[in-house]
Amino acid sequence: MHARTLSLQRLSGIMEITWQDGERQRITHAFLRSRCRCTRCLAVELRGESVAAPPEGLRIIDIQPVGAYGIQISFSDGHDRGVYPWAYLRELASLPEADP
Repeated sequence: MHARTLSLQRLSGIMEITWQDGERQRITHAFLRSRCRCTRCLAVELRGESVAAPPEGLRIIDIQPVGAYGIQISFSDGHDRGVYPWAYLRELASLPEADP
């Protein structure tokens, strides 16, 4: 399932997703950054290390579509390698810690 709309609330650090089925979910920018699945972040996890906590005030600065697959998110800390498939975003947004 794809998102119908994405809305960034930069001041509060929230991304709101409205899905094609009408469900609306909220997810924080910091939570998205902490759940990046790029090769660098996955390598850190595979080594048994913890991914560093996102810096205070981290924000999404850009979102680019990746075909019909998902989106690539650029963050204010310079991290811009993570691709977030739609199914993964829906799963993340369903977690209680996604939206404070």
